[in-house]
Amino acid sequence: MRTRFSILIPTVALAAALTACGDSGPSKTDFATKADGSCAAGNTAISSAAKPTNAPQVATAAGTAVSTVDGQVAMLRAMKMPGGKDKAQVEGVIAAIGEVSAPTKALQDAAAKNDDAAMAKAGAEMQTKVDAAATSAQTFGLTQCGTGLKPAVANLFEGTKSVVKSSYVTKSETLCRDAYRKSDAIAAPGNSLTSVARYLDALVVISTKLGTDLRAIPTPPGDEGTVGEFVTALEALNGKMKDASAAAKANNPRLMIALSDELDVATTALNAKLDAYGLKTCGTAGI
Repeated sequence: MRTRFSILIPTVALAAALTACGDSGPSKTDFATKADGSCAAGNTAISSAAKPTNAPQVATAAGTAVSTVDGQVAMLRAMKMPGGKDKAQVEGVIAAIGEVSAPTKALQDAAAKNDDAAMAKAGAEMQTKVDAAATSAQTFGLTQCGTGLKPAVANLFEGTKSVVKSSYVTKSETLCRDAYRKSDAIAAPGNSLTSVARYLDALVVISTKLGTDLRAIPTPPGDEGTVGEFVTALEALNGKMKDASAAAKANNPRLMIALSDELDVATTALNAKLDAYGLKTCGTAGI
């Protein structure tokens, strides 16, 4: 005869099994669909903002982005997640999206202070975190959460870059004007190689300081390679001037002529890079 106890055993086991099934959460596809639907509005709010053209506008746009990212993270964490390995992947995506907030907030604060260096640093870090979040989310299969964040913040990043670049160009042109004024004051070399060496030595001092000063100006985020390229070209030009000075001091006119030709080629190439970046005074206009 079956006892009440023996009847309850399979009933309890069945209830546990059903509970376990319920805890598995939504499917990966269902979660992604629901999550993307919730993230879409926030991404639109960020992307619909006009490209900032000054620091206050960068601060405002960054503030909107911070609020949106924080809201998306809170929404995702409140959702019922899929089970198994999908849950761990979702948690990684949410963490990656959450990491966008800190540098974006730093960008907001830097822009509020009109701090070019801090804006450049925060803007670059924000873009790095956005790229990481997009990669993580895309791998999971999300099209809006994380993935859609990258094009959404494009205007903010490009606006930040433009604002910092405008400041970079203004400061650089001022430095170049000052350098050219000083170089124009150097006495022209005479017919002797000694006077040529003296002229080149004085010119190198001014040009070397210019290169150091240009490197000290906050570089627009995303333009590190371009700026580094023309400053490196300037430094290489300074090196050639030192070589030419050494040849003059060694009373080697043949080498001087060869180095003079190299200087002309290097100067033309440098001016082309400077002109292309908008530094006309530093480039051909300053000749």
